Amino acid sequence: MTTDLAALTTAAERWDGMAGEFEKQEAAYRRDVHGISMSTSWIGLSADAANARFDVTLKEFQYAQTEAKGIASLLRDAHERFVELRGRVVAARWDAVRAGMKVSEAGVVSPGSGQPDTPGDPHAVQPWQDRITKAVRDVTDADEGVRIALAGAVIDSELLAGGRGFNGRAMGDVEAYEAEETERYLRKLGRGGELTDTQLAELQRSFRDNSEDEGFSRMVLDDLGPTGTIKLTNELNDRIHVQGGAGAGTYSAIETGLANALATATKHTKSDWYRKWRAGMRHAGLEHYATDAQGLHLDKAVGYQSLVTLMQKGHGYAPGVVEDLTDDMIAAEKKHPGVWQVKGTYAGARGGWFANDPVDGMLGIMSRDPAEAARYLHSDAHMKYLMNDRDWNVTLNDEGTSKGGHYVPRLDGDDRVGFGAALQAGATGIDPAHPHGGRVGDRATNDAVFKSALTYLADKGDEFPASLREPMANVLVNHGDAVHAAMSEVDVAHSPLDQRQLFEVAKQVSKDEGAYGTLNGGMNQSLVSDIHRDHSNSPGSLTRAGRTVGFLEEARVQAAGDPKVAEFETKPFFDKAISYIPVGSSDVQAGFDYVTEQWLADEQRKLDSKQADANIQAYTTRNGQLMALAEEWKKIHHTDGNSYFDPKVEVNKSAREGIAQATGMSGVQPK
Repeated sequence: MTTDLAALTTAAERWDGMAGEFEKQEAAYRRDVHGISMSTSWIGLSADAANARFDVTLKEFQYAQTEAKGIASLLRDAHERFVELRGRVVAARWDAVRAGMKVSEAGVVSPGSGQPDTPGDPHAVQPWQDRITKAVRDVTDADEGVRIALAGAVIDSELLAGGRGFNGRAMGDVEAYEAEETERYLRKLGRGGELTDTQLAELQRSFRDNSEDEGFSRMVLDDLGPTGTIKLTNELNDRIHVQGGAGAGTYSAIETGLANALATATKHTKSDWYRKWRAGMRHAGLEHYATDAQGLHLDKAVGYQSLVTLMQKGHGYAPGVVEDLTDDMIAAEKKHPGVWQVKGTYAGARGGWFANDPVDGMLGIMSRDPAEAARYLHSDAHMKYLMNDRDWNVTLNDEGTSKGGHYVPRLDGDDRVGFGAALQAGATGIDPAHPHGGRVGDRATNDAVFKSALTYLADKGDEFPASLREPMANVLVNHGDAVHAAMSEVDVAHSPLDQRQLFEVAKQVSKDEGAYGTLNGGMNQSLVSDIHRDHSNSPGSLTRAGRTVGFLEEARVQAAGDPKVAEFETKPFFDKAISYIPVGSSDVQAGFDYVTEQWLADEQRKLDSKQADANIQAYTTRNGQLMALAEEWKKIHHTDGNSYFDPKVEVNKSAREGIAQATGMSGVQPK
């Protein structure tokens, strides 16, 4: 931290001066030696031998200038990098101190003392420690990169002087030397070769140090080519998931570095480089590759499957890249039906690492950028294809109907996981992987995606994909105000959402225990918020709450009536901190907590009694929830001693009306 970095620029100036001196010597040598020896007055074998040596010497003077200028440029590059990185270390330290932390000279962070704003949570230290540790490591990584570059700059790769001369190909870019070494190691790995522990560590360092450098990333990918990138990915994953062992973590880190390099290289989708790379990947992405992982099932991997497996390890992809590749894969599967169908199960904790459904995998990557997911799914062509037209049977199961086995396409064990995540992100503006990160993007586009999904899924009826129940429950809760307004609306023509579609989706969602809990628990927030927003003397908000409860209960009753749906064994779990619920005031939160507790108590009583009496009215199974809503309404509104109005009676009556409305929407004849 106290090193005088200006010494680097001073040294660079001296190397420039050295280049100038070599230029003078070149001029003198050309004039006084080389020029004379090349005259026609000296001929014969001795002249030919001397001229060859003089040519070499002249070339070496020129190469010496190239090497000196290259070293000067490297030193300036190093100065620029070190100044920036040291600034990050200083900034990280001061930010930690301002937050009430103590930072030792060794960079160890601890809680500060005697400061009123010092966080009491010991875990508050860790984020600061991580930031400072990373900032220091970045300096170390850059320092090693400069060492590699300076060492490479003085190596004579020509045979002109027997390898003992100056470097006529010296480069002035540190990253170029790091890329050369990285390429050499990756080529060896891609061929199945072994690297030493030192070389593996250097690969990891090089990727860390250059994760955001476009030039480095493109040089590495150019050297590999699309086919080489896929083959290297397959080799890394064979070592991680088939061979396993202590080295798996190292190869996983290298794969992450390669994925991040791909993200950096493809940032600018209008560039000639990107267009050429994409065209090459269209070809390599449909080739079949032998791997150990797929070889266990006597099968091969398709290129795009390996590419998406790689990309899932990276981050920071440009929106255009994700959309382009998704469209390319969709075009490929339309042209070659069944192209992704492979033998074996690639799902869950053990097998889910392999993107056997690359389109679904790309949609999962897309979900990390909710604004991009919303734009993509806002297209009716995309939504229609994914909802209605696409064949999601990508796994070949051995039915065992013959000695050789008969493979039948089936749904993947992770069916539509990526699509569900993208749908959730596009309709809510929230990244499912980081739900507490807040909403991003345009709410109007989110609304359009939500309504489009509602339309397509309602039309599916009992063909509603089971894997989309939980995502749609989160979406419905996120749009809770509109859902509540629609479920409680008497005038169908004025409902903000199509009530028939809404009921069908709520019914299908209620067939999954987790989704049912999310939907019903989350909707309590919208009901309570509506009550708190209503400052009139009208019982409207209470009536609406009752009608929505009735609507939801009828959806549950009809879902439970499906013979394919098993009875829930336990009380639905509901996380009251679920991030898809819009944030309310402390009063709303308190009311929400109370109403939700009573609803969960109703659910427990329902389990305890097993609803043996089929004649019990459906709404009475939610009596605790309804009474809690009535109590919440009374806290906010004053009936002025009106003995003719009883909130509990009103909410019960409204629940019955909600059930009747929902029954009518479903087309089921009331019993």
